[in-house]
Amino acid sequence: MSSPKSKFKLPLREYAGLLAQYLIPQWPAMTALALLLLAGIAMQLVSPQLIRYFIDTAQSGQGGEHLMQAALWFIGLSVLTQIVRVIAAYIGENVGWTATNQLRSEVAAHCLKLDMSFHKKHTSGSIIERVDGDINALGNFFSNFVILLLSNLVLMSGILILLFRENVLIGAVMTAFVLFALTVIQRIRRYAAPMWSKMRQISADFYGFLGEHLEGTEDTRANGATAYVMHRFHSLLRTWLPIRIRAFFGFAAMWITAIVVFALGNAMAFGISAYL
Repeated sequence: MSSPKSKFKLPLREYAGLLAQYLIPQWPAMTALALLLLAGIAMQLVSPQLIRYFIDTAQSGQGGEHLMQAALWFIGLSVLTQIVRVIAAYIGENVGWTATNQLRSEVAAHCLKLDMSFHKKHTSGSIIERVDGDINALGNFFSNFVILLLSNLVLMSGILILLFRENVLIGAVMTAFVLFALTVIQRIRRYAAPMWSKMRQISADFYGFLGEHLEGTEDTRANGATAYVMHRFHSLLRTWLPIRIRAFFGFAAMWITAIVVFALGNAMAFGISAYL
């Protein structure tokens, strides 16, 4: 850690390598998490088949006993799916925090071993923001990556396979839509991500400045520098605000784009259904 400005801005492969270093010792929990995620995905794929069976049974005019059994199976499976999701989220958060706490401890120990020239050059608040804030962001990345991204990719693959099984045209069109959606969201992300990096930097600068001058209040008053400190305080806030606005506009752009893209996906699904 040569500088607190050395953010965790790494390629995906290096993220994976960094996380693996701290996740391998937790392999029992990781194995349980993987099994729970796969079980949850399987149940989400089975649920629509139960709905199909219920509708087909109702249309065929069979007795109410079959409908009742299908309904009970669907309700039980839905409840079990939610339980599995909660347990998986709990294990995932524990694994993520255990790994990042170990990393946080090692980075803090490394900072304490650096010579005084480093600590004179960088404020304590800035270092704290980097040691805690950046590693917390890394932990959030792990939780979202494993529980949301990977599991949803597997779920999406399963859904596409089932769609191809139903009808090749449906499967082909929806696969094309998925590729289109991923491409659009990735392009929006390239615009939004740099703004969040800048916001992390100005946040570190601000809290570094604030911590330094709150600790040196007596010196500030003794030298009549209160006005200067407050001017610098407001200057940092004025710098922070437009960066924060652009960062949240980038997030909003990703969110709105996702809504529009998936609305188009629904329209495509309805269109194919009408055609068939």
